[in-house]
Amino acid sequence: MEEMLMPMGRAAVYLLEAFVLLVIAKWAYTGLYRRVHFSEELFDKNNVALAVSMAGYLFGIVIALGGVLSGPSAGWLADLPATALYGIMTIAMMLVASWLCEKILLPRFNNTKEVVEDQNLGTAFVEAGVHIANGLILLAIQQGAGPWWVGVVFWILAQAVLLILGLLYQKATPHNIHDELERDNAAVGLALAGVLVGMGNIISLAVAGDFTGWRDGLTTFAADVAFGLIILLIIKRLTDVLLAPGVSLAKQQTHEKPRIGAGLLEAFGYVGGSMLVVWVF
Repeated sequence: MEEMLMPMGRAAVYLLEAFVLLVIAKWAYTGLYRRVHFSEELFDKNNVALAVSMAGYLFGIVIALGGVLSGPSAGWLADLPATALYGIMTIAMMLVASWLCEKILLPRFNNTKEVVEDQNLGTAFVEAGVHIANGLILLAIQQGAGPWWVGVVFWILAQAVLLILGLLYQKATPHNIHDELERDNAAVGLALAGVLVGMGNIISLAVAGDFTGWRDGLTTFAADVAFGLIILLIIKRLTDVLLAPGVSLAKQQTHEKPRIGAGLLEAFGYVGGSMLVVWVF
């Protein structure tokens, strides 16, 4: 019986620590980053956009924590402070990624105004996509062996790729994403979120594995990113042809009354396709 209770006790302690980190993450998001009263926004004002953005943020953190919680144990005295430090770093990285999303990916917006005041669901979907993508990237980095600062360097490289891809996607679409998001187009935001999550999933391949040196690491990173970009372009085409034959998903997303289902289908194509790529490799 004791052999069963000890692992259960350790699991309970680790789980409690994870929930404490989530509480800290919520406070950092609402108190430092957004500076809003979350309960009032969610329950009194029914702000679905803020709920979507924050849910994506917390979900990304949960995914990232999976790397340290599921890894090999070095004992309680080593695991607990290491998990706490990793959790705080993850929270900081998530908030930095959200800030970069606003300044580079959506430079014409004040995201806090759009999400909090205007309850812009499209912008919230994009933010959620950034957070979930980062969770996948951080999970892969944590599962590999190497100095912590090497992981930070590859995370920075991953941010650059994620943002560049987001900008390329905006250039490739026949519509102006900023204009569509400005009119609270949730379908367009959902499609862009799918692109970000899909690419984040594929970037996780590029940053996964043990660090064996900069030459090998950077070469593998560049090759996997290039491969991922090609795959996502193919996925975009297959999504149109196979899931919505005879219909332009882009036109459906930018209809006078945007079809959220069209945005969801496109997002599914990117996310589902990226999952298949990760599982195959």
